[in-house]
Amino acid sequence: MSAGAVSGGARPGGGPRLVERRGYAYGVTAGLVLLMLAPLFRRPPVDSFPLSTYPMFSWGRHDARTTVERAVGVDSRGERRPIPPRLVGSEEVLQAKATLAQSIRQGARAARALCRGVAARVAEDDRYADVVAVEIRTDTFDAVAFFDGHETPVDSKLHATCKVRAR
Repeated sequence: MSAGAVSGGARPGGGPRLVERRGYAYGVTAGLVLLMLAPLFRRPPVDSFPLSTYPMFSWGRHDARTTVERAVGVDSRGERRPIPPRLVGSEEVLQAKATLAQSIRQGARAARALCRGVAARVAEDDRYADVVAVEIRTDTFDAVAFFDGHETPVDSKLHATCKVRAR
């Protein structure tokens, strides 16, 4: 029996077939790496798979204002504080936001109905014993200033207000 038959036909050093397969594998790997890096060299840069430049975080904004529909509690001194989502009607922040947005979109009657429901839940929560009224409002904030500590809205629209029943 020959040495080639014992080792299953493999030749010492791998022979030309192994070299061809390695060359092919290296070529495919290099091609895929270049394809993956291609978005980096596009002008203007394109945010795309598999690489993202996250332009929403890295490019300047024309306007840093954001608009938020929210329920606000008002105490006897006129101080306002946000009502948490669970008192709006859902533990989920986005569901509470959708509830607020929908009631505002449906008009004054729907906003007042939501306001009364929120006020009833506020009345049952001892942590909000100082709250005497609830407002359903749309507030616009300068996001940069907000996170610098300037939390006063730059614009507001009041959709509904209702009293919180006495405890």
